[in-house]
This record gives sequence, structure tokens and C-alpha cells, in this order.
Amino acid sequence: MDKGIFTDREKAMEANYFRQQDAKLLEKLRQKAPLDEIATALRDKLQVDNPDLLQRVRDIGITPATAPAFFVAPLVQVAWAEGKVSKREYETVLRLAEARGVDDSSPAHAQLVDWLANRPDDALFDLALEVIHYSFAVLPPKEREQRIEAVVEACREVAAASGTELAHLLGLGSGISKIEASMLDTLNNRLRSRA
Repeated sequence: MDKGIFTDREKAMEANYFRQQDAKLLEKLRQKAPLDEIATALRDKLQVDNPDLLQRVRDIGITPATAPAFFVAPLVQVAWAEGKVSKREYETVLRLAEARGVDDSSPAHAQLVDWLANRPDDALFDLALEVIHYSFAVLPPKEREQRIEAVVEACREVAAASGTELAHLLGLGSGISKIEASMLDTLNNRLRSRA
């Protein structure tokens, strides 16, 4: 009988710890904290309830210092959609990253610059989406939807940056190519998936 009491108590303590980790991440997301603070809260959560995912992130070379870049990897993926990154796409990615707290003298910024110069493997982009999806899972549905919309809209902004200025000035379209539009749909669907 005593063994059951301890087991129940241990389970309750463990559940409480998981809730605390979720609450820390949720608070950082709600505060729209800089990406480095969100990355730290997410790392702490992953250490507890998904160490395999955390290990895969580490295995591809993401460190605590470069983790903020990982959260904007979808922007980099869209920038590379047509096989090269234009100057406007490059500038847009860095501007959006800076708006989320990636300082231009940080290792995360240097990582972004490298990814914009040398296309990462698809595995990095896939893993980044998995981590972003995982981090949004702690949010209530309405907030999760707002976060997904913000990511997709930022990606759309990068895609639109690749269009020619003349096309924009003449109102000949959004500047988003078919390849980029397809990629935006894929990103949107993966972030909204239940898996």
C-alpha cells in the first residue's frame, strides 16, 4: 500500500514539473521574449520531456548561442526557394530576425549570415519546423494560430522580397513565385499539422 502512495506522489511531482516547464515556455512565448530567452525555455522543456528531439538539434550543430537563428530558419528556407538568395531576401531575413531580438553582433546572426550564403541541408529546415511546431504546442489554440500566422506572414514577406521592384511598382503581382507559394503552403500545413 505504501508503495502505491509513493508512486502516486512521484507521478504528481513529475506532472507538476512538466507543467512548470510548459508554463515557463508559455510565458516566454506570450511575452514575445527575444528568441534567445525562448530558446532557453524550450531547451529546458526538451531536456525533460523530449530529450531525443533536443539531441537531434544538437547533432546538427545548433548551440545555445545559435539557437535563436534556428527559430527563423523557415525564413532562410524561403529565401533559398529559387536556388539563390537575392539581396532583398537577405536583407529581409536579417531585418525580421533583428526584430525578434537577434542582435547583429551575436553568434545567431553570424549563423544566419552563413545559412544565407551557404544553403543548409533540408534536414535542418525540417528539424527547425518540428521544433517550432513543438514549441507552439504549449499555446492555447487561438494563440497557436496567431503564432503560426506570424511565422507564415514573415515567410511570405521574404518570398515577396524576391520579386522585382518594377513588378511591385506596376502592381503586376506579389513578387511571390510558384515555387515560393508552394513552399509557403507546405510550411503552413506542417506548422498546423497535429503530428
